[in-house]
Amino acid sequence: MSTEIRMSRGGELPWSEHRSGMGIQFGVSKELSGSSQVFMTRQRIPPGMQSTPHTHLNCETAMYVLQGPLIMRYGEGLAQEHVAQSGDFFFVPPHALHQIANPRDDGDAEVVLCRNAADEIVEEVEVPGR
Repeated sequence: MSTEIRMSRGGELPWSEHRSGMGIQFGVSKELSGSSQVFMTRQRIPPGMQSTPHTHLNCETAMYVLQGPLIMRYGEGLAQEHVAQSGDFFFVPPHALHQIANPRDDGDAEVVLCRNAADEIVEEVEVPGR
């Protein structure tokens, strides 16, 4: 294992399109920094956009809301929800069904997201009405 410390300057990292339609900026990943157990990104969620209902099979997820509000739906049928504001944190355990959504129609929501696995295994789940 390398003992080299690596830094990525956020202003120099490109934004790309995430599979869900969100903008994503990779900060720490296996490819970018050689990480074997940490994955960290910054994500922009466009106005009115929501992720597909999904679970992460192999990792925990921590999320910090840079720009809210942001809705986190979770639980059976995504029947429960938290509305987060800027400065709030989320913890999502492995296998927890969830969906994030930006309720605004006039601006992006933005989060910093960290997982304890360099590569995530995602399972999208069909939830009627979502």
